[in-house]
Amino acid sequence: MTATDRPTAIASAWSDHDGAAHAGIVAGNGDTLVDVTLPSRGHGLCLTPDKRTAVVFARRPGRFATVIDLGAGKAVTQIDSRPDRHFYGHGVFSADGTRLFASENDFENSTGRIGIYDATDGFRRLGEWSSHGLEPHEIVLMPGGAQIAVANGGIRTHPDSGRTKLNLDTMVSSVVLLDSQDGSLVASASPPEVLHQLSLRHLAVAADGRLAIAIQYQGAPGDLVPLLATWDGQGPLAFIDDGEPVVPTMKNYCGSVVIDSGGTVIALTSAPGYLVTFWRIEDLSLIAHRQIPDVCGAAPLAAPGRFLLSSGTGAMMVYDVATDSLTTCAGPKRMWDNHLTAV
Repeated sequence: MTATDRPTAIASAWSDHDGAAHAGIVAGNGDTLVDVTLPSRGHGLCLTPDKRTAVVFARRPGRFATVIDLGAGKAVTQIDSRPDRHFYGHGVFSADGTRLFASENDFENSTGRIGIYDATDGFRRLGEWSSHGLEPHEIVLMPGGAQIAVANGGIRTHPDSGRTKLNLDTMVSSVVLLDSQDGSLVASASPPEVLHQLSLRHLAVAADGRLAIAIQYQGAPGDLVPLLATWDGQGPLAFIDDGEPVVPTMKNYCGSVVIDSGGTVIALTSAPGYLVTFWRIEDLSLIAHRQIPDVCGAAPLAAPGRFLLSSGTGAMMVYDVATDSLTTCAGPKRMWDNHLTAV
């Protein structure tokens, strides 16, 4: 692999061989640039627009978010959730980098909240908005920065019950657009009633504002359901064909979803299915798929049709859609967590 094939750096959370949790930045050649030890396992990581600061959120139902100064290479503060809230593993910065939006659970009132933190004042909590659903998970900033998109997974949980799902018979998931200034609801979409046990969880946004949505199904294991959708922010959700032969291999669980730099190809991972699939965003037709043990992390590289993939087994790979080639990256193995960002 040449230097131009590699990302400059990778931001992610991982575990070492002793089980300790870490987050930071790893160079394209595998060298560790920033390594911060976490109190427990991390999940999603977001960067300020200037790439000087990162925030890594605890895996749900976690109560911490660690703020990392990437220039100094160290953690500078920890954001603790309110006593009656916990984080859901994801957040995003406003377009100007002054505010951090975090997905949170108001577990006593069984409602989703978006916590708002002042990035210019030690991440002081400013307040919160309704997520207009249950279990908000991934949040992304829409092009132009005037709106944020939130995937509401629809599942009711409570810390007293750990990760137990308490409302699967009545759950309703959604993806919503919120005004990034006041949190008002701009638009929303949900699966049809017959598919109400689809949990919309992870998001990617194209330059034209189209969203790709990774789905986890909460119904019977043998059901065949669509696990990838797109949304234009106005009409209903568009789903892949659940008759595609790869759908059963996904094991009703998809993790990371990303869109390539050209805005035409979606990469979708399924860790339990040992599967990564690639789809045309225009018509949701399948392009290719690869079997990779415990694959979950994905990020687009600078060249169109090229993706970085990571695995819980420690592997890091680059896939090229045009040549259908998979190349393993060099460097020490880390047990990568669910998500990564190519910086």
